[in-house]
Amino acid sequence: MGTTTNLVLGGSGLIGKELQKQLLQSGEQTINLDIKEGTDLRTFSLEKYSDIDYVWFLAWDVGGAKYLYNTEHQIEILKNNTGICRNVFHFLEKYKIPFVFTSSQLANTDNSYGITKLLGELWTQQLCGKIVRFWNVYGWEAPSEKSHVIPDLITQALVNKKIVLLTNGNEERQFIYIEDCIRNLIKIRESNLNLFHLTNGDWLPIKKIAGVIADKLNVPLILGNEQGYSYKVNPDESYKLFDFLMPIDSGIEIILKKAKVYLQKQKINV
Repeated sequence: MGTTTNLVLGGSGLIGKELQKQLLQSGEQTINLDIKEGTDLRTFSLEKYSDIDYVWFLAWDVGGAKYLYNTEHQIEILKNNTGICRNVFHFLEKYKIPFVFTSSQLANTDNSYGITKLLGELWTQQLCGKIVRFWNVYGWEAPSEKSHVIPDLITQALVNKKIVLLTNGNEERQFIYIEDCIRNLIKIRESNLNLFHLTNGDWLPIKKIAGVIADKLNVPLILGNEQGYSYKVNPDESYKLFDFLMPIDSGIEIILKKAKVYLQKQKINV
């Protein structure tokens, strides 16, 4: 058999970069199409990739909670993600290429992001693709409006010398380190199942995560008064198929070191 060639849609993000890294390490080939590299998957013709072996559908308008629940972004998120769906799923239907669609634990009907993820899941089911729901995958990301909670808290602590939560921190999340996520994600390709919840089943309050970071950096943690957003549904039994090697404390330590390097390069005193 020849070398497997993978088309990674959205391969320049946190998950896409690590996916390509692990696929290449295993001797496979990857092709990355991402808006960060100039490819707009709402309109870009995928016709020349009709002979690809496998497609990883990661591309999406996504970010942390402060981006996803900002009312100013809801129409933009709807337009962007329905445009990506229409173009990519048309290609997958036409050429019948096996694929996995990456969804989210937040796939539900209370915001534009969740609604469009449900749309993607339904489309995937009709085309007999695989669906994997991620539950708060974390790794180092440069600070931005779209950055996720753990790198955001670490950046706060390093730059501001304190962590200030807008909520009381009681909202709970399940966190998966990026390398663990991708190692398990690649296994999905060979499974006979079609829906997976890629998580570890461990609920952790945000204030506990913030407290770990605050203790490591010896900075104060200031809790807010408001109740944070909590969409606490339990994963299905598929999560028991996966194994996780990185404890949350060790994962935070790795991101902390990467954050310091990044901020020093930006000439920000930490």
